[in-house]
This record gives sequence, C-alpha cells and structure tokens, in this order.
Amino acid sequence: MWETLVRPSTERAAAFRADGWWRSETVLHDLRRAAETDPDRSAIVSYTGGHLARTVSYCEYRLLVDRFAAALLELGVRRRDVVAIHLPNWWMLNPLYLACGRIGAVPAPVMPTLGARELGHVLTSSAAKVCVVADSYAGVDYPQRLAEVAPASLAHRVVVRTGPDDPGAGLLDFESFFCDTPWERRHPLPDLDSLDADDVALLLFTSGTTGAPKAVAHSHNTLYAAAVALPHACGLGTDPVIAVPHYLTHMSGVIFSSYMAAIVGGTCVMQDDGDMALLLDMIGKHGLSFVYASPLFVTELVAEQRRNPRDLSSLRQLISGSAPIPPQLIADVRSVLGVELGALWGMTENGPVTVTRPDDPQGWAAHSDGSLVAGSELRIDAEDGQQLGRLLVRGPSQCLGYLGQREIYQRCLDPDGWFDTGDLARPDGRDGIRITGRRDDLIVRRWGTKVPTLEVEAVLLRHPQVRELVLIGYPDPQLPTADGLCAVLVPDGPAPSLDDLTGYLDGLGMTWQHWPDRVELRTELPRNELGKVQRKVLRSELERAGT
Repeated sequence: MWETLVRPSTERAAAFRADGWWRSETVLHDLRRAAETDPDRSAIVSYTGGHLARTVSYCEYRLLVDRFAAALLELGVRRRDVVAIHLPNWWMLNPLYLACGRIGAVPAPVMPTLGARELGHVLTSSAAKVCVVADSYAGVDYPQRLAEVAPASLAHRVVVRTGPDDPGAGLLDFESFFCDTPWERRHPLPDLDSLDADDVALLLFTSGTTGAPKAVAHSHNTLYAAAVALPHACGLGTDPVIAVPHYLTHMSGVIFSSYMAAIVGGTCVMQDDGDMALLLDMIGKHGLSFVYASPLFVTELVAEQRRNPRDLSSLRQLISGSAPIPPQLIADVRSVLGVELGALWGMTENGPVTVTRPDDPQGWAAHSDGSLVAGSELRIDAEDGQQLGRLLVRGPSQCLGYLGQREIYQRCLDPDGWFDTGDLARPDGRDGIRITGRRDDLIVRRWGTKVPTLEVEAVLLRHPQVRELVLIGYPDPQLPTADGLCAVLVPDGPAPSLDDLTGYLDGLGMTWQHWPDRVELRTELPRNELGKVQRKVLRSELERAGT
C-alpha cells in the first residue's frame, strides 16, 4: 500500500536538503542529544483528571522510547507496520510515537472523540498490526469499541488501565507489558544512523470534508520541516515550555507538543481535558512560554483569567488557528492575558504554512492569517484583475500523499508540485494572506474539527424518515466565526426530531462532533438547473433566520 504515496522530485528533495529543511537525522537523534546534554530536564509533564500524573525527564524519555520500541518488536511489529494509538493526552503518548519511529514502524494517532465507525476505518485502511486504547475515558468503554470494529489484520490489542480491573481476555496490559518488562535487553535496537529520514513516520487521518477520512502520510523529514517552522518564524527562545490543550492525536498537537518539543529540547505539558482553569494554573506552575489553542479555548482562557487572575508572566506566545479569530478576542487577549494573539494557518497535509509575527502591527491577526514560514511557498490563483483566488502551497513540509488514494491526492497537485488547499485567499498587504472563503460544503466546528459532510449525509439519508437531506453550516452561537450544524431535510412520512437523528448516528458509532445541532424541515430542497442542491441559498436562509 505504501507504493500509493507520492514523493517530490529528486531536484526538489535535493533543494530541501541543501536549504536545511530536510536532513539525514530523525527526531530520535534530537532526543538522544537532549538526554545526553540535559538528562534531568523535564521532557513531559502530564496531568490526568486535573491532577499531576507523571513527569518524565529526558533521560527517562529516551529509556521509555527504547523499551516501548523493543516491546513492539516483541509483538512482531517491523518496519512500515502501523500502530494505531487511540488515547487521550496521557504521558505515554509521545514515547509511543517516537518508539514507532525508533524501529521504522508508523504510528497512526486516532482522536479519542472518533466513534467506532471511524476507528474501524482507520484500522482497516491502514492494516494496523497493533492498537493501543484506554480502558475508559469520558465514559467510553474503548476495549468494547475496539472489539466491535477490529479487523482480522489487527494482531494485538493493548489497553492502558486506569483502574485495578484485569484488562480482559485477548488484551495486553500496557503497564505490565510495555513499562515493567525490560524488552530492550532482549531485542537489540537498530543504530539510529540506520534510520531513513525519508521513511514514512506518521499517518494522520483527516476529519475531511467529503467521504471517509484520508490517511495523510508524513516522513521524518516532512515532520521536521513542519516542526521547525515556528521556531524559525517566531523564535521560541531557549528551553521552551509548550502546551496544546487539544488532543495530541491531531496535527497541531503532534507537531507542536510532540515533535517540536523534542527537536528543540523543550518541555511538553499536557492535560487530558479542556479545562482552561487548569491550563492557566499550569502556565504559572510550570512556566509555560508557548500555547497553541483554538479560538474557543482562547475565549475560555480570557473568561477564566477575568474570574480568577493568575501570574502569566512566563507566557510569551499564544497562537490560534483551526477557525477564524474574532477581532474582539484579540483585544481581550492583549488586555487580559498580556500577550498578543497570533494567527496561524496550515493543514494536516503540510503543518504550519503561514503565521503572524511578533513584529506585525498590533492586532494584525484580525486582518491576516500570517506570512509564509521559511521554506514554504504559496500562490493565489485569481482571475485577471482580482485578488481573491484559490490558495495553492508547496514546500518541504508537504505530505507524501494519501495512503491507498494516490489518484485523489494527485488531483490536488499540478505538474510543478503545487497543492490545491481548497481554500480561497487574498493578499493581506504585508506579504501574507487572509483566508476569505471555504467550499460551500466545508463546515468547521468550534472545536476546530471539519465535518465530512457527504459521508454524514449519506448515513442520515438511510434513516427511514428521511427522503432528502443536506447538512448546512451556520454561525455557531458560542463562536460565531465557527459553524453550527443544521440538518435541512425533506421527511418521508412523520418528520424525525433532532433526537431521532442524533440517536441514529450514535447507534452507528458516528463521532458526536459530526452530529447536527438543529433540524429544519422543507417540502423540497432548492436546486440549480443541474439538480445540485444550492447550499449557499440554504445557508443564507439559516443566517437570516438566526439561531
């Protein structure tokens, strides 16, 4: 299946190496250096359920990576085998990522919020050999979910227990197997210099806008280029302390909290919930200097700091992305949190591409999504006389394609390697861009997740009380720059209620973030002369009607 990936031309790869964006080393080399030069420095500080659960030094981090890597070898995992990691932000997450890279295996993070349907797709399409899950998190029985969807290709199921109960038949206990057993004494690990920095090092499944999630493949080198983008653009200073309150199984979490932290020898501070009061406490306690968070989380940070002020003097950079930033929020961050809110734009396919800079005018994130990070290129394809157009990008952090979907990925590329992002943009007047539009069927929730519109619609159209249906975004009352989700439908017989639809999706294991918030009934849907539903018309109607 790896032959379906698309690699850059020999000339472009050579240019990336010559410019220092690609290298012969991997993040494992960075970990080794940090463990040798500053072994007692905290690499990971992990909070579980609001309490400090574990602190991992760089010396211990290196040992854990080797032990976990040898444990995977014991399970028969080899180069290019996929290990699915379906965990919340717990301390073992980062060591597992790097342990896979240590032996040439490929980690495939799976968001905890994904339902059974999506988990099954990940396991099947990646032919995952091992899957690591929590025993329970946020009320979900993950071993039961895994049992429902595990394909025959899945050889081992591993459970991280939070209680004293036995993991159950056919399940490996993570603590006893991975942590307590010195497998590294039994399985000699390959020399770091034998690792190929161009090997696939990560599979990230997009939340997508159409169809099933796509498996975005990154190499050690594309991840390195993405991870060093911000230090080059903004400067993190020495020994940065980094936090991303989102799930670290998403691109921003993987890049900033896992890879960037290890590459620059920083500290990753993680929490397994979205409690912004806790994040503010962590800023003061651990000296957080860099935070990346969606506008929704930033809004909650401001509100909590107003209620109960903390010492935030260590915070140097607060950057937001995933959804447009309301201008008032930028002013609130400056007055309440004492820093300038930055804006970032990027994708799972290429990581950070543009970011505002510390020397930009005050409040610039209200007008811009930033200028290019070094090494990357962008192009706006606009009609003559127009500034607004399709946004295309290319650079050393561009992924290697979609696993098993070569044709779909190649349709996004032109002969010169430019990748069509699907976004509309215009120049911002300072060598940067402003994202101005999205495809009609692209719906971005306040959590920063994108709804796979056509897939969810296809499921709901199977409901016995639905004749026709489309999903339409409208301004979310809690974050107007993000989208609420409305099911506009023509019923077949008695009209289904919102509870009928969400209960139906729940029963099929559909991720709750993809459930509609509202239902609107119609006798017919507006269509153009080709029979295509006019989504813009419906969205305008919803916006005029309000919430």
